[in-house]
Amino acid sequence: LEGERDALKEKIRDYKRLEEFIEAISRVTDLDQVCDTVVEETYRLMGARGSVLLYLVDEKTHRLELRSIRKESPEVQIKEKMGDVFDQWAVRHGLPLLVEDAMGDFRFDSEKVRASSRSLGSLVCVPLMSQATCAGVLRIDSATQGAYQPDDLRFFSVVADIVKLALENAVYFRHMQDLSVTDGLTGVFLRRYALERLREEFFRAQRASHPFSFLMVDVDHFKCFNDTYGHLGGDIALRKVGRALRDFFAAPGCVVARFGGEEFCVVLPGIPKEEAVRLAQGFCHALADREMILRKEKVRLTVSVGVAGFPQDAQTPEDLMRAADEALFAAKHGGRDRVCSF
Repeated sequence: LEGERDALKEKIRDYKRLEEFIEAISRVTDLDQVCDTVVEETYRLMGARGSVLLYLVDEKTHRLELRSIRKESPEVQIKEKMGDVFDQWAVRHGLPLLVEDAMGDFRFDSEKVRASSRSLGSLVCVPLMSQATCAGVLRIDSATQGAYQPDDLRFFSVVADIVKLALENAVYFRHMQDLSVTDGLTGVFLRRYALERLREEFFRAQRASHPFSFLMVDVDHFKCFNDTYGHLGGDIALRKVGRALRDFFAAPGCVVARFGGEEFCVVLPGIPKEEAVRLAQGFCHALADREMILRKEKVRLTVSVGVAGFPQDAQTPEDLMRAADEALFAAKHGGRDRVCSF
């Protein structure tokens, strides 16, 4: 009877710890913060009995990627940034894994374990399954053999189910944030977001006396393009220009947005006006070299670009936009397919 009471008390403690765990990870919604919180709270929840690792499957490469870790000691070296044989097993089979003796488990080649892993004694590894697809792996391991038992596997599996839901919520929240600031047609940012960033970066450049540039971009003869190929063709053209702008101005800090209709804008913090002009010219040439097929015809797109820079052209964000718009007007009336600045 006393043993049953002790077991019941232990279950109540587990439920209490899980409740605190859920509360902790529910306070954050950013995906990176969720990953770090999950690892820290899992480490605490498991009584600091090993290193906790969280891998997520990269959407582009479809490979595991180490997102967060809590090491049991500073001496532990984590080299498996894309997981090891145990993580791959959990992903491949979609099943939780308990290994009480990492070097002696018959399911794994000891030579491969020795070659691909640090010094391991035992581990628990649980795939984060979402609609029959593995989204990642949550794992705890120790240099000590027999550090984890079947009860730990069951408890860790419950933790992993909670983690999976927290990660799904974080991904959904990020997706909704992206939708709120991203143009659905072209995939670049919306004008509202670009103007917010323009003001932030402008005043930062002003305080630090750093250069700053702003581009206004207009698709040439877009009305004629729409009349010839229809609105569907026009949408394809806008997507092509948006993607080309995003790819070309991909440096950290650069912001590409759809300003409205067939107009785009580019925020270039830290870029002097002269360099911005050269970049704009390079973009015009790169875009003109791309071909697209519409109604079995080869079509080339061109753009006109107006460039303005701080401190030469403006002392306020509004003046900078006005100067870029005036330069764009000059480019359009000067023959199009060109870059203008004053």
